[in-house]
Amino acid sequence: MALHDGAGARALRLQAGISVEDLAATAGVSLHTVRVAENGRHEPRPPVANAIARVLGVPVSELLHRERPLTLRDTRWRLGTTRAQTGVRVSVVRRQVSPVERGAAGMRFASTWAATQGLTLTPWSSAHEAARDLVRHGVAVQARRRGKQSTGGSDA
Repeated sequence: MALHDGAGARALRLQAGISVEDLAATAGVSLHTVRVAENGRHEPRPPVANAIARVLGVPVSELLHRERPLTLRDTRWRLGTTRAQTGVRVSVVRRQVSPVERGAAGMRFASTWAATQGLTLTPWSSAHEAARDLVRHGVAVQARRRGKQSTGGSDA
């Protein structure tokens, strides 16, 4: 599930009376970037999302979906940091950040990870578990789809 709420971002832009072209120019991003972010085909990187939020005059959290629990990726995204920047802060390589954010790894030095995201250990652990639950749900959905494909689409 995408973190960025493209339709919500578009609604905020329209409410502010800003054209797509003006938003792109003022945020310092391409017109294409704004368009694909608003129609949900692409999730902007944290620095781009922060620039868009700044132009719209809202906190970046206003550009997020709200129907699911907060995950570690969400907290990093809200801070406007990349995986590489997070890796530097916790002294790991960038490729080690994603497994932690997905809940697949990372309970070692959890307090260090939490501190880098401005969280205490309890909300960090909750966000870690929420990410793990989302991954498990996604795996289950994929397995059901594969099962339906192998049986010819029948649930019977």
